[in-house]
Amino acid sequence: MSYWNSFVDLITWGLVSIADFTGNGGLAIIVFTVLIKTVLLPLTIKSVRSTAAMQELQPKIKELQKKHGKDRQRLSQETMQLYAEYNINPAAGCLPLLLQMPIFFGLFFAIRNSAQGGEGHFADSFLWIGNLALADQFSIGPIPIAPLAILAGIFQFIQMRMMRPRNQGKVTDPQQAMMQMMMNFMPLMVVVFGWNFPAGVVLYWAAQSVYSVVQQWFITGWGAVGDWAPWLPELPEHRRLGHRKPSKTNVVVSGEPVQQRGVMGWMQRQASQMEEKKAERDSTRPAQSGSSQARAEREEPAGVELHEPEVQDGVVRVSARGGKVKRTGGKAVQGGSTDANLDVDGDETVNERRPRPAPRRARRGKQSSAGS
Repeated sequence: MSYWNSFVDLITWGLVSIADFTGNGGLAIIVFTVLIKTVLLPLTIKSVRSTAAMQELQPKIKELQKKHGKDRQRLSQETMQLYAEYNINPAAGCLPLLLQMPIFFGLFFAIRNSAQGGEGHFADSFLWIGNLALADQFSIGPIPIAPLAILAGIFQFIQMRMMRPRNQGKVTDPQQAMMQMMMNFMPLMVVVFGWNFPAGVVLYWAAQSVYSVVQQWFITGWGAVGDWAPWLPELPEHRRLGHRKPSKTNVVVSGEPVQQRGVMGWMQRQASQMEEKKAERDSTRPAQSGSSQARAEREEPAGVELHEPEVQDGVVRVSARGGKVKRTGGKAVQGGSTDANLDVDGDETVNERRPRPAPRRARRGKQSSAGS
């Protein structure tokens, strides 16, 4: 048995179990949809936030386009570097949709297998649908309407529109433009395929589209739909899903203090964390050697008293007391009292004044007198 057949059997078992509990195949599909969308909710929140952050970066992407002009390769590199700076994955917006595609096709085979022979909950009627295992046969006179597919396409379009920010201009990023074009085709594809797909599968897509609209409103609000209907109510930012409370202080990004709010605040937190990590890495590196004067200051020990130099007959005389004197390129001079003479040409002479030892004869005389 292949992995795909095992996956279809798992979906079939889940649908039949829910249908036995609800007593209706249509209700079972709706409950199944809510469960799947709820399980994917954390991933969806992160994906929606990341997509909104990419759209907020459009002004900076436009600046890059003006800077690099027709150099597509350099523009692509700079754009990806900008995404990396704000810790954004351009493909994150498509991830929940890609995960739902196997479920969609698995549901297609599960409903078809469960309704074979015209028996079971999925061969029953639901609302105006006569059989969930067949295509929607609703029509006005001789014209087929397929209202369930149209309803699914409308809610899919609303949800895609809500993912865009208000007053958004033309998308200039090539990757964003391609992803947006794919999203614009999704509602049309739902309607076209829903015309011939089993009504139970289209019911799943319609239910998940309605769920997605409600979910999107709780995450980002109405988005670009508000451009058409500004009177629609919005949820306050602090009550939206995935919202994080801003810190009491401003975040400094590229030397500019920026208040943390909304999606841009999330982006600024990401950039601030990356700057902090970079600063930590820089602080762990060994300090580079400074100028010769700084090295001389480090070599000079504490407690050494240097006197003012005296110039006599072209000779500079510097005296030091109480320690060692080191100069770069010179000799080490030790002693309790030391005079170091430095000629103008750079030759160094050292004159050390030390107490002379007593003569040997005097020592012997003292020893003989002590013995007597």
